[in-house]
Amino acid sequence: MSRPKSGLVAGAVLLSGLGLGLATASPAAAYDGYCNSYVERTKTFSGTTHTAYIPSYNRSTNCYMNSGATSSAVGVLQRSLNVCYGRSLTIDGIFGPATKAALEYAQDREGIGVDGKYGNQSRDHLKWEFSHIGSLKCVRL
Repeated sequence: MSRPKSGLVAGAVLLSGLGLGLATASPAAAYDGYCNSYVERTKTFSGTTHTAYIPSYNRSTNCYMNSGATSSAVGVLQRSLNVCYGRSLTIDGIFGPATKAALEYAQDREGIGVDGKYGNQSRDHLKWEFSHIGSLKCVRL
């Protein structure tokens, strides 16, 4: 092999190796961590302040969860999927097949990527249950 060809081959191998490394990076790497709790968010409707509970990781809503997760964060997601999307999940804090299917349903309804995983896109585009004594609203953050 001539020197120019061997240089091209070495460069191609290096670039493909870099591309492979980027392609296999975990999507969770872009998040602060797996959702392990929740935070309160408030909005005012007609002069009344309503509260929603949003999944979080150590108070940051920049978190991720998918099948197999177990936490209070899963429970608040399940509650909003039930109230805002008419699902009938048991609110048990376990992200199992039923929660994944309910999340996929909501993702499809909101016109975002349907993958059954919770992350920033789901957080920003799904409707959340904002409640106040005897009153609730389903709205985006």
